[in-house]
Amino acid sequence: MKAQNILPKQPTLPVMSLRQRVLEGAFLDGVFWVILVKVFGQVISWSITIYVVRILSPDDYGLMAMAGVYLSFIMLFNEAGLGSAIIQKKDITREDLSNICWAVILINAILYGLSVLSAPLIAAFFSEPRLTDVIRVTSIVFIIHGLGLVSYHMLTREMIFNRRSQAEMIGNLFGAASTLWLAMHGFGVWSLVWGSIIVEVVRNLLFFLFYPWKLRFAFSFSKIKDMTQFGSKVALARFFWYLYSNMDIMIAGKILGKTQLGFYSIAVQFSSIPLDKVVSTISQVSFPIFSAIQDDRALLKRYFLNIVKFVAFVSFPAFLGIFVVAESAVPLFLSGKWIPATLPLQILCMVATFRAINTMNAPLVLALGRPEILVLNNVIMAVVLGLSFFIGSHYGLTGFAYAWLIFPAVFLITTSISLRLVGLPLVEYFKELRHPFLGTGFMVMAVLPMQKIFLADLGLVANTAGSAALGIAAYFLYYLLFNREMFAEAKEMLKR
Repeated sequence: MKAQNILPKQPTLPVMSLRQRVLEGAFLDGVFWVILVKVFGQVISWSITIYVVRILSPDDYGLMAMAGVYLSFIMLFNEAGLGSAIIQKKDITREDLSNICWAVILINAILYGLSVLSAPLIAAFFSEPRLTDVIRVTSIVFIIHGLGLVSYHMLTREMIFNRRSQAEMIGNLFGAASTLWLAMHGFGVWSLVWGSIIVEVVRNLLFFLFYPWKLRFAFSFSKIKDMTQFGSKVALARFFWYLYSNMDIMIAGKILGKTQLGFYSIAVQFSSIPLDKVVSTISQVSFPIFSAIQDDRALLKRYFLNIVKFVAFVSFPAFLGIFVVAESAVPLFLSGKWIPATLPLQILCMVATFRAINTMNAPLVLALGRPEILVLNNVIMAVVLGLSFFIGSHYGLTGFAYAWLIFPAVFLITTSISLRLVGLPLVEYFKELRHPFLGTGFMVMAVLPMQKIFLADLGLVANTAGSAALGIAAYFLYYLLFNREMFAEAKEMLKR
């Protein structure tokens, strides 16, 4: 978005510099395009996903979740952090991109071979023989993802978010439609496998079409040595992030079994919709913005607080909205066989409010070139959550879900460490978030009594729709009464 398209501040306020206006315009433009395209695509793809869930069994999803634990682990190393280095590095050349591309191709070829060889061992760990073929076939995504990596990160670095979002949306739609067709024709878990492969093929082809570049047939490790040092720390941070993000699936799959894991994985999947589709989008847009202003700590601090507040304003009501409608929405949309997933879904949604704002710490730390801080934070998360999951797993599916309630305490520790980099006290941080916390609390307290008194006997459809409408009304009523300025900010943002 060009600087002249940004409306100027009121005359009574200090005039923003051209640089600030361009950056703010880039952020708004990026968020607008990414969220707009994702919302449109996700409405369609999730409508298809809900139908697929009704066709497939918990065992199918449990089997795919087991494969996903291994595959997401290997995916941590498929770029060795070089993708983040492309965005963070102040100056980058075409020669750098070629060297990175060849390095990534080599890494992914090795990882694919490793997956083929280790698949029987993973299947033996979970005591599920079918897992061998599932892992071997799905591992093709490593090769595919590596081929489009440079184009994807250059689209991000240069803030061409509309093209990047379009590629992701079209890939998701092709994948969802393919999964549905295969599920309807009795392919079972293989409908999920081939659907995930089709997503990657379409996405990465479009990434390259939207950002074509010429690969040089030469490779020099010394040319990207400094980037590999940064990237290796990013990869290590992602390794520990993987541990605390997937340790629940690993422990549940080993101790609770595939059926209980199927219920839990569906709870995770639906509680993560706002986190994966909105919050992660804002995080991706924020990283290049933060990197561009990494030398101006005061401006970086202001942008960080504004973006965190925006994340909370948007995501908190979404998470707690799922929380209040879960009891009627799960049997309504997914059928009665998925009712055991209701309580885990509600617990995960409560915790997801903290996970959402925690997501913004990573782009801040990486933009400042301090990935070792991210490593430390993720180690703390992995150790504490791992112990909590292990204890909770001995009390069944419900106890396992309650193990997530330790997350807010760990969040306070890791966030305080991150905020020191920009001289931001934890008290000031939470002061900016008081209205999203109070607004969603007001929403929940308004909806729950109405559910018990008026909506409980009206059927699943009326209960779900009525609860959702009441929740939206209550949330906006809070802001109308106690933070009316937010409407003016939203109006100004829409104008921009």
